[in-house]
Amino acid sequence: MGELWPLAGGGTLRAREEDLWVRLEAVRPDDGRGLYKVWCTGAGGEFLLGTLVPQGGGLCLERRVARHTLEKAGAWPLTGGKCVMAYSFTGGTRGQADWRREEHPEDFCQDPVVRACLKGVQGLLSRENGAVRQLAAPFSICKPILLNTLFCFAQVEEWQGRRYLVWSFDRRGRPLPPGDQNREK
Repeated sequence: MGELWPLAGGGTLRAREEDLWVRLEAVRPDDGRGLYKVWCTGAGGEFLLGTLVPQGGGLCLERRVARHTLEKAGAWPLTGGKCVMAYSFTGGTRGQADWRREEHPEDFCQDPVVRACLKGVQGLLSRENGAVRQLAAPFSICKPILLNTLFCFAQVEEWQGRRYLVWSFDRRGRPLPPGDQNREK
């Protein structure tokens, strides 16, 4: 049977150990919006499982991965997983519609000071584009800046008539300087 986790971003991930291997099965409803990739997450990192494919009215992916491969990536033992739109059928992965409310902004960065600043903060947005994760905070020149320690890494963007400071992070939680948002890690 195996252990079952909800995938952040929708769907479920099932893992079953088979000697030195781990059988991983990811499923999510097919919303017709785009192509989705699935990552397995662990306490020390994450492992790209692959791209979900249409099957039986939903999106599915099944892989058998050597346990030591997951351990090397920091994704074993598993703590969960996530499902991220890698390509949008409706105009790209970085469009305005891709922003969503972020419930756990502290998960974006490994730095303990930044994590502490973000813990419990409401009203932030996030989106993902391949290996880049972005976090956005409402911006006003009349209010304090949420992450003043990372201000030089922010870009100002407008969404739904409001200005936001947008920070980009790689998959390891390291901030990316403006202009490096398309860099794959």
